[in-house]
Amino acid sequence: MAYWFLGGGLLMLLFGSEAVVRGGVTMARAVNLPPLVIGLLVITAGTSAPEFAVSLQAAYAGAPDIALANVVGSNILNLLLILGLAAVIRPLPSSPKVVLRDGTAMLLAALALAMMTRDGTIGKIEGYALLAAFVLYVVVHFFSDWRRSTEHSVPCARAIARLQSEGLSGTAGLFFFLFGLVGLAVGSHFAVEGAVAVARDFHLSQAMIGLTVVAFGSSIPELFVTLVAAVRGQTQIAIGHLVGSNVFNSLGAVGLTATLVPLSVNPVLSNDLLVMAAASALLLPLLITSWRLTRPRGALLVLTYASYLVFLAWRQGLVTPAMVGLS
Repeated sequence: MAYWFLGGGLLMLLFGSEAVVRGGVTMARAVNLPPLVIGLLVITAGTSAPEFAVSLQAAYAGAPDIALANVVGSNILNLLLILGLAAVIRPLPSSPKVVLRDGTAMLLAALALAMMTRDGTIGKIEGYALLAAFVLYVVVHFFSDWRRSTEHSVPCARAIARLQSEGLSGTAGLFFFLFGLVGLAVGSHFAVEGAVAVARDFHLSQAMIGLTVVAFGSSIPELFVTLVAAVRGQTQIAIGHLVGSNVFNSLGAVGLTATLVPLSVNPVLSNDLLVMAAASALLLPLLITSWRLTRPRGALLVLTYASYLVFLAWRQGLVTPAMVGLS
């Protein structure tokens, strides 16, 4: 039964996220919002909605390890596995502005989270600070991209691609949006309940489940969008899309969750927060060098993620040094 709860919940999160994005884009178009605003707020928020929904539900359900591990695991997966696989499929160009502005924001957000959790909690004050940083990021993004051409603005490019594919009426858009919100609420409930049950049945920590299974499930929208874009050769916005999602997760999702339900932080997750910051720091020089994420660099990211999974398995006691050839 736990498998059905977890699997069904993650599936509902996937469809709920897509419905929220489709409905939100349609309604935003109906009131003539600029593509930059649609891409920066509506689409980014929609694709990152599973992480926020799971974190908030887990916090209310008394599972803070899942609440934080879900975001940390999703961010690590975005940077190492998804970007790495996309680069292996097709080298990804990295815009200097995106790398320096958004990449720096991502690294600072990761470091801020790691620092905030040193006392074992992320309280309401820290939550408001994260939200304030997120608002500042959005404002800087808005003014630095305002009046720029589509090819130089990741949010604009994402919005225009969506607007060209959406043919819904305003009423249908509202229906999709509300349906998506219900899907996210119900899906997050089942996903958290299933994750807690799986962890209990297999004697795994909630942090382990949150960092892996739940994180993978909530990152499916990013995984699907990025890999499809790589296969089709539409790689111009892949890096900006994932980096922007990480900023939203770290500042927006964790910040809003903490303002509503202060989070207690398992000391075990301190190492994973450092891994998230290290992954952000590793990515930046790889992108700056020739402003391109090549296939070998993508393979390096994937291997790094595989090593991280081995580390998680070792920490959980699932593998020993002898099993991985270290003794």
